[in-house]
Amino acid sequence: MTSIYRISALALVALLAACSGTPTEPGQKASYKRQELPMDPQLSPREQVNLWLERAAATEEIPDKQHYQLRAAELLLRELQLPLAEELLSNVDASVLPAELRVQYASLSARILRNQGKFQEALALLNEEQLQDMILMADLPRQLQISQLRASLYALEGQHLEAAQERIYIDPLLASSQQAINREGIWHSLSYVSTRRLIESHHSATNRDFLGWIELASISKDNQGDIDSQVRQLNAWLQRWPNHPAANNLPGGLTQLSDMAAEKPQQVAMILPFTGKLAPLGKAIRDGFMATYHQTRGRGNPAPQVRTYDSADGQQIGSLYRQAVADGAQLVIGPLRKDVVETLLEQVPVFDVPVLALNRAKGDQFPLNFYQFALAPEDEARQIARIAASEGFQRAMVLIPEGEWGMNVARAFSENWSQVGGQVVAQATFSGKANDYSKIIKDAMQLDRSEKRAQKLTWLIGNNIEFHPRRRSDIDFIFLVARPSEAYAIKPLLAFHYAGDVPVYATSHIYSGIPAPAKNRDIDGVKFVDSPWALTDQAPEKSLILKELPQSRHYQRMYALGVDAYRLYPRLQQMARLNESRVYGESGSLSLNEVGQIERQLLLAVFEDGLAKNIPLTDTTLDKDIHDKDIAPAERNAQEGYRGQQNTVWELR
Repeated sequence: MTSIYRISALALVALLAACSGTPTEPGQKASYKRQELPMDPQLSPREQVNLWLERAAATEEIPDKQHYQLRAAELLLRELQLPLAEELLSNVDASVLPAELRVQYASLSARILRNQGKFQEALALLNEEQLQDMILMADLPRQLQISQLRASLYALEGQHLEAAQERIYIDPLLASSQQAINREGIWHSLSYVSTRRLIESHHSATNRDFLGWIELASISKDNQGDIDSQVRQLNAWLQRWPNHPAANNLPGGLTQLSDMAAEKPQQVAMILPFTGKLAPLGKAIRDGFMATYHQTRGRGNPAPQVRTYDSADGQQIGSLYRQAVADGAQLVIGPLRKDVVETLLEQVPVFDVPVLALNRAKGDQFPLNFYQFALAPEDEARQIARIAASEGFQRAMVLIPEGEWGMNVARAFSENWSQVGGQVVAQATFSGKANDYSKIIKDAMQLDRSEKRAQKLTWLIGNNIEFHPRRRSDIDFIFLVARPSEAYAIKPLLAFHYAGDVPVYATSHIYSGIPAPAKNRDIDGVKFVDSPWALTDQAPEKSLILKELPQSRHYQRMYALGVDAYRLYPRLQQMARLNESRVYGESGSLSLNEVGQIERQLLLAVFEDGLAKNIPLTDTTLDKDIHDKDIAPAERNAQEGYRGQQNTVWELR
């Protein structure tokens, strides 16, 4: 696309040569009245840019010249000609611009910075103190554009509460059609904010609409295991806030909350291994489920009758399901083993009573009423791919344990990584038993090639030379799948083999869930995804289990799986009907995909001084921009957006 802008570039050179007029005096800024000239809509974008540049070069009036320059820059930015737009803006003296043009200049500059991945710089520019009064003086479409841009940048920086605030403040200024999209953005941003942060913000909130949104978001996350208490909280909110912007169209599936409570199963069967090798896992899941059960009962709310069935003999799973149904079960939770889940599908072709299996079967088509909830590492791999893309990385190295399990995780990562425009430049497998980490890493980093080049040079010269091996330079980050003991060996060896500066992103397997600062200092700097249960102590069930079951630390994620099975049991049917439904679980933020699988969005953390420290997740979803009669979404393609991502930006016509 660059070639079609050669004429524009020449016009730009001519314009810059002509920019020698007298600067506008400061006193002239507020009195500028722009002279709009008609633009033939049939002209191509290239022709329009040329025309604006020609008009700018031809006029002697400095404000008009600047106005035409900015219109040309706006079009260049829309057409992805970022270097030309940046060059054009760099020759505009922002200090002498009239207020209206100063705001337009700031908007264009911030959007260029966003496309360059310089989100903090873009925010700092838009938040300059001297610019704020000018923004308030600008016309409404421009003010809305600035606010939407701020909201987008806050979300990209992981400042989700600030992103929501920005959208909340402009919401009353929008037309009803625009408000619907804007409120989706508000709710989406608030979904990233922790309950603790919501409570803290509630104490300091002054804007009433903001206060109402905070309360509603808190209700959506509170009492996840006690739907009856949640219904009471929601009804109380509706009484307090009858005229709130969210009251007539509750977000996030909250409109279905009363129906969920009324239709929830009254009897639940848990078909899990309670004997045999997997008995500790089955019992941990059961205990997590029952911990939430007892909390619900403790609040005086009804809880389902629970029956348990031992699935240690996986071949009898079909009979166990039919027995549970005959005993009155309205929902079956389990089985746990992957092969037993697949056996159940073979033995029971139709599920009259819904099943929430705690693993995933192979395939992508499953019967009605069959749901699958697993702590799938493939979900983690996909999320890491999205996180790495948001960081601007393009080339990945994959380090995985040998075997089918590691290959499945690598495949999930690679597929998602390619979808977001990334490339896997190297993949290596290791064996913990063979303890071959050093050789694997050395080969993957191609240090042997560097050594061979040095040997050849020494032979040619005939003398020994001072030599420092160089690793390959085409790696932006490493995707690592490793258990703690494996990671303790791998991370230091990366530094030893000259790759200590390469960012490492890992799945949750790198963390046991038990703080061990002395050991984990060896993996400082590694970023990883993990569950709220492992990274926080906010769940009341966790405190109860740790107190009552001292050995429970060995099965932390299984307890979380049980807690979340309880949170999911009354909501599955509604999640199937409403794509926007989400359960805030201890295994992650849970949603249901189109084939009935529960997908998890986990938290992001980094090891610092041997301790796992949470990092705010950035929101890299495609913004749905509000637009006014003077502002319209630009035509986009897969090349545009910050750091290679497609991202909607408003353009002035």
